Amino acid sequence: MQILRWLLPVTLCTALVGCSEMGGGTGLISQKIGEIIRDPSAKEVDFAKLTTFGWAYFFYFKPGTSREEICKFIEAKRNVCGRVIRYERVPSDHYALLFGLDGNLTHTELHAQANGELDFEVPQEGIPKARAVFVIRRSASSNGQDRVFLEPK
Repeated sequence: MQILRWLLPVTLCTALVGCSEMGGGTGLISQKIGEIIRDPSAKEVDFAKLTTFGWAYFFYFKPGTSREEICKFIEAKRNVCGRVIRYERVPSDHYALLFGLDGNLTHTELHAQANGELDFEVPQEGIPKARAVFVIRRSASSNGQDRVFLEPK
């Protein structure tokens, strides 16, 4: 996929390892989202308010997406990408979040489905930071577990 040739220069991939949470389970942003959605009065989540690093756009990958697919998308060689994305597939109960700024990948982490399900189209250029505000939609399921969806505002 030639869409994001500019997203991840290989020279910056190694630097990203320090801020990447891709191999360590649910990330801190996802945990903050989870805290917000569990507040019954919360109506929306603004990703920009939950981050401390620089970013201008983000992408997400669905559960089951392989490391190879993500590496191809960010145009990183397998040996470099393997240091950033430390699992073979996005776990079945998570999404992979990738944040970028000025053509560089600045942060990656896993987002737990329990902290809000994502199911919307992401434009080629990603979702801009100014539009990364999501409405919280709660849905009761037959097994008594509520499902929470994050939908673009």
